[in-house]
Amino acid sequence: MSFIDKWKDKITEYVDVRVQLIKLSFVERTSHILGYFVYVFIVLSLLLPILIFLGMGLSEAFTELFDSRTAGYFMTLGVYVLLTLIVMLCRKQLINKAAGIFIAKLTDDDDDNDEEQQKTTV
Repeated sequence: MSFIDKWKDKITEYVDVRVQLIKLSFVERTSHILGYFVYVFIVLSLLLPILIFLGMGLSEAFTELFDSRTAGYFMTLGVYVLLTLIVMLCRKQLINKAAGIFIAKLTDDDDDNDEEQQKTTV
């Protein structure tokens, strides 16, 4: 009987570890997806009005500087292209940072449960 109880405990422990692994895998994938959505939302909500008003102001400033409306608008376009490249280069850092925040939030309750279990076993 003792032999069966040992195997039963081992199998139960193995299943528990596998379930935890599946949960963590889900949390990781979900956090990367949510991190990407946060990245897109932040970029769109902040850049749209800023770029509209900045573009209007820059176009007028460059128009007066070069005495040509066409040159002013093309210089503004160059600034927009530069800003786009900077955002694209920082994309991975922003996604990883947001993913880290979501992982911390999604696993916060698990840490509390682990602490409670350790206190009860001591």
